Order: sequence, then structure tokens, then C-alpha cells
Amino acid sequence: MIATITGFLRNTYAPLRGPARTLGVLHLVDSMGNGLFLAGAMVYFVTAAGLPAAQVGLGLSLAGIAGFVSSVLLGKMADRTGARPLLATLLFTLAGCFLLYPLVDSVWFFFLLISLIGALEYGCGPAFGTLIMDLVPEPDRVPARAALRSLFNIGFSAGSLLAVALIGTGSTAWLQLLPLGNAVTFIVSGLLVLRLPATPTPPSVNSGRRFGALRDLPFLTVVGASGLLALHGAVLVVGLPLWLVTRTDLPNFVVPLFLTVNTALVVLFQVVASRGADTIAGAASVARRAGLVCLAACLLLAVTPSAGVWGAAIAAVVALLLFTLAELWQSASAFGLGFGLAGTQNRGEYLGAFNLHIVVQAAIGPALVTYLVVSVGALGWVALGLIFTLSALVIGPAARRAAAAQRLQSGEERDAPPADPPGEPQSGEQPSATAQP
Repeated sequence: MIATITGFLRNTYAPLRGPARTLGVLHLVDSMGNGLFLAGAMVYFVTAAGLPAAQVGLGLSLAGIAGFVSSVLLGKMADRTGARPLLATLLFTLAGCFLLYPLVDSVWFFFLLISLIGALEYGCGPAFGTLIMDLVPEPDRVPARAALRSLFNIGFSAGSLLAVALIGTGSTAWLQLLPLGNAVTFIVSGLLVLRLPATPTPPSVNSGRRFGALRDLPFLTVVGASGLLALHGAVLVVGLPLWLVTRTDLPNFVVPLFLTVNTALVVLFQVVASRGADTIAGAASVARRAGLVCLAACLLLAVTPSAGVWGAAIAAVVALLLFTLAELWQSASAFGLGFGLAGTQNRGEYLGAFNLHIVVQAAIGPALVTYLVVSVGALGWVALGLIFTLSALVIGPAARRAAAAQRLQSGEERDAPPADPPGEPQSGEQPSATAQP
């Protein structure tokens, strides 16, 4: 039995070879800090910082807006300065920001600080993705990214459990360890980044298009479809718990139990679920399966109120498993599409733009799912199922068009003149913030 488990774990994390092992340790440490802080963030803001709950919600929205703006900007900066130094700088700066949380004494200070943190955190995504592309051979990128996601869930869960223990003390002083502990993990993560081998910054080209990723309509269609498919996250965290509590007779303790089961399954099977998603066509096919599985889960939940206690319990468990399978497939498809459509030029910019599917889903997903599930009811689940189905049908053709446009652009870029050196404005243009070293 032990040998079987050991072999399974060895196969799960086998893609993390060479520098990718350091990326794995980095991701595990960083996720522990994230879990530590996010699990107790609302308690900390209201209790330790003394902020009104409504203002905390507004601050979180401001952080999301800042992240929306910064994702592409900092992704483009990764192309100009290199992902490794940028990611280390972002992590050390985040550590400094979290060290300031105990000093928050006004709502405006909180708004400023959380907006800066949101911008920096969402900028880490494209920088981290670019670093993976720099250090991991192309055939191993999707499996390695899947293994990293498995490690993230382990670290996040461990950090969350520690947060529960700190909150359980009932002491405001102990709550200060939530942001301070996260700051420590950012420092350790930054030091681990500096241990990674330096990689040459890929030469950029002067294509005549500033922020070309945001002008690439086929690519943006893929981003939009991926964002809608990623609504499974809001369903698992918000929609399914609300539905079980308000529309069924199941005991409330099943909600955290369901989330625990979901996390465990992601840890165990994310790498397995990523098989076949290492090409653009394969990733699109995996995404399509995710959308259709979500449709089945939504239709199943729509009938739970009339199924009785045992019927509702069985339907809820099956829906949980289906949504978890969809999460595994959608995440794998996002890795494959993100890496595949980033190409070889302006990778950070394209990864930053692709990262918007996470930013937008996080911003609108909870509100949309809450409205459909609580206010509309069973028909709301049907509507969600149709959204998943439409996204599943669109993403394949959109990915093919985006790949064709990428091949055409690559052919043009080979004949394009080199861009001006990093840090110098191009002819006829003003220096931008992202052009500074």
C-alpha cells in the first residue's frame, strides 16, 4: 500500500525536474502564505484592522481592477526585463506591502495598499508563466504546470489550517501573524527565484502594434471562453454551497466537507487530467469536455429540490465530482492554451492577457452565480449550463483561428526589424512605464 502511494506521488511530481523542482518548492511556499492570509483575511480586516465590512468588499474590488490593468502591463515588462528579475522584484515588493498591513489606520490607506497588492499579485502570474516557458522544455510545460497546481493546493490547505488555529485563539495579536506570515513566504519565494538559473530575454520585435495581445481578436475569444468555463470555481465555492444550504435539507456540515473532497481530488489527479492538453488542439478538446461535464452537473442540481433528502445527497455528490472533473480539465486546458498561444515572441504579454480570464471570472463569477442560483433557482442552473455549453462549443474554433493568426504573425515577425533595446523608447513613441528596467 505504501509502495503504491509512493509510486503514485512520484509519478505525479515527475514532471518537476531540474529547475522545475525549485519552482515546485517556490510554489508550495508561496501557496502556504496565500492560504494562511486568505483563509483569515475577512476576519483580520474586520477584527484586527477595524475596517467596515462594506469597505473591505470595495477594497477587494479595487484590487481586482488593479490586477486587470497590471496583468498585461507586467507581462509586457517580463518580455522587456526578463521574467526572473521581475518575479523576484514583485515577490519582495509584496512582502513589504504585507508588512504594512498592521499599520493600516484608515480606509484610504487600506484602499491604496490593497490596490497595490492586487496589481502586484496579478502581475506575478504572467511572470511565473514566462519563467516556466524559459526553464521547462516545451513537452513538459503542461505536466509541470499541473504538478505545480497540485502542490499549490497542498500548500494552500496547510496555510488555511494554520489560519484556523490562529483565529481560534481569539487574540488580535495572533491575527497579525496572518499578513506577517504571508510576508515571510514572499521573501522566501523571492530568494528561491534568485536561485534559479538566469535565462536570456527573448528578443522582441517591432511589429508596429502596442499591446498586440489585446488587439488579437481570435486570441481574446479564447480568453473569454476560458473565463466562462472557469466559472466552475465560483460554482464550487459559492453556488453549490448556497444551493445546498438554501434549497435542500442536507446538513450544513457537508459544505466544508465537499470543498475538502474537491481539494484532495485536485491534489491527486491534476497531473493525470492534464494528459492530452499539451497542444493547442488537445487543450481545446479538453476544455470542450470540461464545459459539457459542467452542463451535466448543472442539470443534475436543477432537480435536487424535488429529489428528497437521499436523492439530493446523491445528486449533490455526483455534481461535486463532475464539477471537480471539469475543474481538472479546464485548468489543464488553460495551461495548454496559455503556453501554446503565447508563442515565442511577447510571451509575457500574451500570458498576461490570457491571465485576464482568471481576473474577470474572479470579479464577476461570484455575483453572477449567486444571482442565478439564489434569485432564479432551478432555471438559473439551466442558464449556467447553457453558458458552459456555449463556451465549450466556441473555444475549439476560436483556438484554431488564434493558432492560425499566431503562425501568420510569426511569419511577419521573422521579417520585422528588431525592436529598440529595452528601456529606450521606440521611434515616434513616448516611453511607457513598462519600458523601464
